[in-house]
Amino acid sequence: MKRLRHPNIVLFMGAVTEPPNLSIVTEYLSRGSLYKLLHKSGPREMLDERRRLSMAYDVAKGMNYLHKRNPPIVHRDLKSPNLLVDKKYTVKVCDFGLSRLKARTFLSSKSAAGTPEWMAPEVLRDEPSNEKADIYSFGVILWEIATLQQPWSNLNPAQISDRQ
Repeated sequence: MKRLRHPNIVLFMGAVTEPPNLSIVTEYLSRGSLYKLLHKSGPREMLDERRRLSMAYDVAKGMNYLHKRNPPIVHRDLKSPNLLVDKKYTVKVCDFGLSRLKARTFLSSKSAAGTPEWMAPEVLRDEPSNEKADIYSFGVILWEIATLQQPWSNLNPAQISDRQ
């Protein structure tokens, strides 16, 4: 994370590596998560169509940067709660806890971690995956930005995991 430098990737500032206070220090983004901005109750901030389109473009630029690295970085947990927004409404990708460097054609994971609403079907089935899983998640985020609705809100968690 310390080598990632892009305006749409959260800036790593340092880490505390002495137990029990293990932590990562990143830049502060005052508007919080994209999820919070899109779904908070009460009066919404100014999220007109132009601003939402710009936010979607920010996500695309950040993910393109990760996927174009050598080797590519596959996030694997791309979702609106993992997208932070600064005071100028710039969106930055964060939370690389499940990300992996892609050394071959596919990634294999034995981890069922993640959030089903944004996860690609192959990830939910614990099958090998690649950058395309992030693209699926990005599509869900685009739908979320366009509709201002929570993804799959009409399904319970088991139904979300069973979708193919």
